[in-house]
Amino acid sequence: MIKGFKLILVALICFACKEEHKNQAKLNNDKPAFSFIDQFDGTQLNDANWNYDLGDGCPNLCGWGNNERQIYTKENVSVKDGNLIITATKDSTGYYSGKITTKDKIEFQYGTVEVSAKLPKGSGLWPAFWMLGNDIDTNTWPACGEIDILEYVGKAPHQIHTTLHTPDSYGKSVNTKITTIMDVEEGFS
Repeated sequence: MIKGFKLILVALICFACKEEHKNQAKLNNDKPAFSFIDQFDGTQLNDANWNYDLGDGCPNLCGWGNNERQIYTKENVSVKDGNLIITATKDSTGYYSGKITTKDKIEFQYGTVEVSAKLPKGSGLWPAFWMLGNDIDTNTWPACGEIDILEYVGKAPHQIHTTLHTPDSYGKSVNTKITTIMDVEEGFS
């Protein structure tokens, strides 16, 4: 394989569900209660929390609905030193990367999501973290809702995109905020 780019994702992902933990929070002097934290301990992804989306989406959703050219593999996802590492690679036959989800494993209605990530540099890269409605299988996109927590478009350095997708903005990013952070590519943000 040709040299790849690394996307090192967080050592901490937490979802604090306000409604489900309201009573517990009151018992703890109104401190937020965490419903899910992954420190990425160990040497492999915890399959009690995570699923791999593999392949290219075909035959049902070729290109995963976005005309993506890469093929997702388990080999492009690893855990090391408390970090989740997703590596994008290219060889003579194509592009490869990793895609993981919490579908059917982690679900919440209200809360806070925190992610710390180290982003790669390079045109053509597009690391992203997003949330979809848990009813996507019966209430297809965009009706299920999508919240893009972070999208980093490699051809636009220093810019982080956050977007809300709804039926009203089908296929368009009309509900987008672009934040410029000059040193976003340096270290963990």
